[in-house]
Amino acid sequence: MNFRLSVKTVLSNRNLMAVTVTQSLSMFAMFLWRPFWGLYVLELDGTKSILGALTTLQLLSTLLLQLPGGVLSDRIGRKRVIMAASLFGFLPPLIFRVSTHWMMLIPGILAMALSSLATPALMALIADSLPEENRATGFGAYTMIWYLSIVVSYPIGGYIMDSIGLVPGTHIGLIISLLLTIPVVLIRWRFIEETVELGVESPVNESKYLPSIAQIRNIPSEIWKLVVVAVLSSFSFQVFWSFVVVYCVEVVGLSMMQWSYVSIISNLAGALFMIPSGFLSDRYGRKRIIILSQLAVSSGSLGYTLSGGFKGVALTRLVGGVGEGLGGNVMGSAAGPVWQALVTEVAPVESRGSIIGLMGTLTGFLTTPAPIVGGYLYEHLSPQLPFQVSFVLGVLGSLIFAIWIREPERAFNDVQIDETGDI
Repeated sequence: MNFRLSVKTVLSNRNLMAVTVTQSLSMFAMFLWRPFWGLYVLELDGTKSILGALTTLQLLSTLLLQLPGGVLSDRIGRKRVIMAASLFGFLPPLIFRVSTHWMMLIPGILAMALSSLATPALMALIADSLPEENRATGFGAYTMIWYLSIVVSYPIGGYIMDSIGLVPGTHIGLIISLLLTIPVVLIRWRFIEETVELGVESPVNESKYLPSIAQIRNIPSEIWKLVVVAVLSSFSFQVFWSFVVVYCVEVVGLSMMQWSYVSIISNLAGALFMIPSGFLSDRYGRKRIIILSQLAVSSGSLGYTLSGGFKGVALTRLVGGVGEGLGGNVMGSAAGPVWQALVTEVAPVESRGSIIGLMGTLTGFLTTPAPIVGGYLYEHLSPQLPFQVSFVLGVLGSLIFAIWIREPERAFNDVQIDETGDI
């Protein structure tokens, strides 16, 4: 299947487009204020260590709901879980808006965890809805489009912050997030089609959940290997990311608008690579692209410590953005499209949601200390140290993946058959 036909097949999928449009709305609203979250916490009497602790709380509360969200999506259907989590999405921006001290942010962080119930269901829904030969292309299209919404959002957020101030600007972004949750809920309710066959006895019978939990005890060994790599990749990301905007503003000397510019560069570069990298991985395999992706993201983290101004940070963000665009990085419960495609191919179809949730839970649990570690290193030892630790862990994860992980042969062979025309 050629590139144009593959993309056309993906973009004609109803479920994929419903999820993509709603995720784009959510990301547009969130990135009006989220890039400045670290500075917002500091304005509400927080410290860098407290920022690390709040990030850890968010990771911990999110991970506790990944496995239940995945199991529920296998048992009662993807759509029900997605709709319930979408309704919880009204709470975080409302709570963050009325907060006047960093401690008041905690209930909002916990509410964000409830909305993350949808993560394994969304990933499983996309995988269910697409043929295997187009799966990474589909994940790439989904991620690329909401990345482009971030590209639009960043300069608007930066302009608002520089014009009226950090706290008032954040409040405006939170109000927009609250309002845009309404069309997100309505579109998902109207257009998402269920992909799980639900029997009469499916809804909410406690004994029905036990088979799915038992199934994950017998998941393929390759999944456990992927968990190890995901933990290293995610820890590498979480140990420094909460402090990037603080470092670039306080140490490098960027304005918030300049931070928005470099973020636009990163996300635009990432978006441009996502569909081509997904298509290439559908044709030639996932592994090489994932290795390149993780190495580029790791190099980007080190680049901040070598940057002396706007141009250096812009180049660093460009390298990291290309790495994200290649689609092999892991950031806790979220991951790049090529990585997601690989996981869904390794996971058995009947327990796909449960396994995605399990991986999110284990990865999140084991990377929970990362922001606290990063905050301690930043505040008490050296602002550059979290970035350097991130680089080392990222490279280590890439090497382990290259040596230890074996890509499923069936997906690759199917693509080869399609290329020769012998179906």
